[in-house]
Amino acid sequence: MPLVGAVAAPHSHLQLFTRPAENDQYKRDVQKGRNAMFALREEVERANADTILLIHNDHFVNFDFRCYPPFALFVGQEAKGSGVTDPATIEKITGATYRTYEGKESYQSAPSGIPQHMANWDNQKPYVYKANTDLSVRLLKGLLERDFDLPFTSDGTMDGEEVLTTNFLNPQADKKIMLLFTNGYVPPLPWPKRCYKLGQAIRGILDEVDDRVLVLATGGMSHYPGTPLYGHVDEAFDKKVLDILASGRGSRLAEFTPDDLMQSGNGELVNWAITAGICGDVKAHVLDYVRLWHIGLGYLYWEVGNARH
Repeated sequence: MPLVGAVAAPHSHLQLFTRPAENDQYKRDVQKGRNAMFALREEVERANADTILLIHNDHFVNFDFRCYPPFALFVGQEAKGSGVTDPATIEKITGATYRTYEGKESYQSAPSGIPQHMANWDNQKPYVYKANTDLSVRLLKGLLERDFDLPFTSDGTMDGEEVLTTNFLNPQADKKIMLLFTNGYVPPLPWPKRCYKLGQAIRGILDEVDDRVLVLATGGMSHYPGTPLYGHVDEAFDKKVLDILASGRGSRLAEFTPDDLMQSGNGELVNWAITAGICGDVKAHVLDYVRLWHIGLGYLYWEVGNARH
């Protein structure tokens, strides 16, 4: 069976940062999240995948209000991205290697006042990943055949949050990647039931190929960026979702509405709903749940394929 593993991991930059003003408990919570990431890395390595399908909501890097599709598939040869902080710091925490360029001493390429991880002005990016283009194109054609009119792009720019999960889980960049971008930010969001069906269609295509694919769903959990609720976390909703997945009832994510996701600060759950559709109703192992100041972070993997031996 080509699906050899599936994990869900946060992409919050807070997993890399602690500040002097933060108390010891907060710093311990950050370390808990990092430890959970390292445990997920062990699951990724155990799966022995040759390709990682990254399901990630774009943070206004590839798309904006002129065109913000519910889903889009990358079909290019190579994906590149910048980190959420300088590469040397990221390497110290995660072990992720990065590319250096002659004459380039800094990766701070964005104009003043714009977050570095949002930058798309400099093509000399530190993180470069070989794409599984053949399988991406096969996936695109298969989804079109299955009535999913999926937009596609040859621009494989990865925002810093997307890169962050690969910093932790594919630190040597030795696995090919596929990128499925989603809309987890801009209402109206895709319906979770549509996300789940998309996952089912993806699984049908993956079952036809020989590639060993691991799915990585990024994001969440509850947070309210850019709103007056920033700082609030709906922990009850987060834990409800984790209980659903841990009990092997992932199809229940399809019962939520877009309003459910937005009101609970869980727009990025669209990524998890797609992955639940890929995995089906199998149990997930929740490694940890960590509440940081403005976000809940969930870490888990599903019992699929040969992920466990």
